Amino acid sequence: MESHGDRGIDGDAGTLLAGGPRTKATSLTDRLITAIAVGEYSPGERLPPERDLATSLGVSRATVRQALQHVTDLGLIETRRGRAGGAFVASVSWEDVAPDVARRTLETEIPRLLDLYDYRCMVEGMIARAAAERRTDDDVAALEKALQDFRVATSMTEARNADRRLHGLVTAAARNPHLTSLSAHLTAAATLGFGVEPYTQEFYDEALAQHLELVGHVVRGEAEEANRSAQAHFRLTLDTMRAGLERARGRRTGPPA
Repeated sequence: MESHGDRGIDGDAGTLLAGGPRTKATSLTDRLITAIAVGEYSPGERLPPERDLATSLGVSRATVRQALQHVTDLGLIETRRGRAGGAFVASVSWEDVAPDVARRTLETEIPRLLDLYDYRCMVEGMIARAAAERRTDDDVAALEKALQDFRVATSMTEARNADRRLHGLVTAAARNPHLTSLSAHLTAAATLGFGVEPYTQEFYDEALAQHLELVGHVVRGEAEEANRSAQAHFRLTLDTMRAGLERARGRRTGPPA
């Protein structure tokens, strides 16, 4: 029997095995596969430890362990031993082994997320506007450094980390703890539950151009322009998930669900 801590996973997501019994582990398995599909976790990237995943998702470590084993059995995750070991995303393509899982999950999640993304874009626009009005010289220097880190990133993992730092600095420059808290909450809610932004190579150039524009407006104190740029930029997350859905539909292996 699952523990009471397993209330965090939505039981209505797609199942690993069509027609199979619904469990917390299969729901989490679907979300992990889909997170890999949309680039929340990239090949070669280390997943968070079991304990951290269990805490952030509100499930037991046993549930996390079962889900990781399911995804490992599909070849999408590999386990490495030693001090620097853990669960790492393998180079096996999700499109070859589990496109239907990603399709079913995204077909459920994207409609649910539409209003939330709209709200998130408005909030992030508000944050960017406040940052443009309140930024200091130290903020400017830190933002320009984060922008350069994003520009020279050599992997999607590095790009995602630089992206996270950059937006964290914009939020810090707004100097409002309530906005900081709200932004963190929406980041977690507007993804697949892992609190990680999806990132794929095909959207990197677009994200870089948008970062250049957004940081430029904040640095120059152009509040309304920063607001508009941030709102446009945060729609890219939904675009990334939609692109994942289209790839999954193109690789469908069975009849429509």
